Amino acid sequence: MFKLKDNTLDLFQEGEKYLATLSKTLERKSRFDNDLLYSIAVMCCEKLFVALLSHYDEIAEHHMPVALYKQAKEVEPELTPEMQETCRLINRFESICSIDGFGYKTPKGDELRRIILGLQNIHALVKSRVMVNG
Repeated sequence: MFKLKDNTLDLFQEGEKYLATLSKTLERKSRFDNDLLYSIAVMCCEKLFVALLSHYDEIAEHHMPVALYKQAKEVEPELTPEMQETCRLINRFESICSIDGFGYKTPKGDELRRIILGLQNIHALVKSRVMVNG
């Protein structure tokens, strides 16, 4: 019988690849612009949370970072307020789920840096679940 947990490692590894690309930008200037880096950050966040949820055999019911955080918080007590703030920061730059929304904004370099550092913390928690208890 198929279990969501069977996909956890693949999902985690996809998120990890996105994070590796982002983390390189902390050390040297990226050839990618901030729009593309932001899109990679969104995909990274989504993959990490979907991997965490699938580890607990839960289906992700959302795609936006704050909603994913809230859902994951129900099964993962070690998610921190700082991780929630990272998700809020990511959410600040898109408003595509509302008719009256502003669409997309481009984060500045310092905002991207904060997002990436926050994603590294989320990654560490998810890795501790996926690799140890997987």
